[in-house]
Amino acid sequence: MKNSKALSAGVILAVVIGGGVWAVVLRNKNGSNTNQTASTNFQQQSSVETAKTATEKDFEKYVGEDYDRMFLSNMIEHHQGAIDMANLALSNAKHQELKNLAQNIVKTQSKESKDMKAWQKTWGYPTNSGEEMMNHSSMSMATSMDLMTESLRGKTGDEFDKAFLGAMIEHHESAVAMSRPGVNNAAHQEIKELTKAIIEAQNAEIAQMRDWLGDWGYEG
Repeated sequence: MKNSKALSAGVILAVVIGGGVWAVVLRNKNGSNTNQTASTNFQQQSSVETAKTATEKDFEKYVGEDYDRMFLSNMIEHHQGAIDMANLALSNAKHQELKNLAQNIVKTQSKESKDMKAWQKTWGYPTNSGEEMMNHSSMSMATSMDLMTESLRGKTGDEFDKAFLGAMIEHHESAVAMSRPGVNNAAHQEIKELTKAIIEAQNAEIAQMRDWLGDWGYEG
């Protein structure tokens, strides 16, 4: 491997903190910092993969209607977080491309949320309101989404666009991880089709947002 010599000069430590992975590279005997780029790449890749793996494994535990209930309860809150962030982008973003993406997110995920809430009622599942909320996981999801939205408030222009892209990429990756088990585990065909649609649409948006990070000089 090309980086084998560079990596052998130091030791990479991966520490899981609050769901993320922080990479620490110990300097070699000469105090060289040649592993800085490798450590940054390792940190970014490991953080994403760890989050995706943890989320996907969590949802893989549920099969049939158990999966459907858990998926609906959490994805409704997850979609609301995306809608809230997208609404901020409509007023605070600098690039029109980002505003266009935000408009699509609001339109698409509002429709999907309406469908999911209707399915909860039709299938007799607990709804996402007050004491009827399914479990603590959906409440935790709502709190997490609120915090992500709050992190964008007060930002405008390039500062907002860079922060929004980073947050929404992470957000979409989480949705894809939640959806992936549904193709096989969901009981209802409606959920199977929705999970497939989320995976396809949000992976495409992730690719587009990553391109914008580079095109607009936000990487690094």
